[in-house]
Amino acid sequence: AVDADQPLFVYLPCGVGGGPGGVAFGLKTVFGDAVHCVFAEPTHAPCMLLGVLTGEHDRVSVQDFGIDNVTAADGLAVGRPSGFVGRRLRRLISGFYTETDEEFFRLIALLHEADGIAVEPSAAAGLPGPWRVLANREFRTRCGLDDDRLARATHLAWFTGGSMVPRPEMDADLARGAALLAGS
Repeated sequence: AVDADQPLFVYLPCGVGGGPGGVAFGLKTVFGDAVHCVFAEPTHAPCMLLGVLTGEHDRVSVQDFGIDNVTAADGLAVGRPSGFVGRRLRRLISGFYTETDEEFFRLIALLHEADGIAVEPSAAAGLPGPWRVLANREFRTRCGLDDDRLARATHLAWFTGGSMVPRPEMDADLARGAALLAGS
């Protein structure tokens, strides 16, 4: 069940914003305030976060902030967000966070090791979401989440893909993640 006492958190990898924007709109239409949509972006390509937080939407790019827009999460490597999505959904998005490429690689290696699921770095963006929510008391307070509601929450990381990544590239990504885990 999803309701005010049993909230749903959905962590959506975000590039230009069209895909996660559509998912967020649909979820908010069905579940209203009981769902919290959180957009996850690479630290080197946080275009939707910057567009929404500045209110400038597609009139800004990550390069305007000195960010290089270079990321292994190639599906999310977008420098300028969708103004259409940002303007219409800014109040429906509960929050944003960014993550490093190194963490994406660690996460795809952990996911593959634990469950045999192979995903691309872009897909891993949603995986740190629950820990980000748990670590951010201000966010939880703003969303009206006490410890009891949070204990009953469902957390869903939205995977964006991986099935079409060529096997040699996937193997290299998994090896890089395993090496980063070994060095941690």
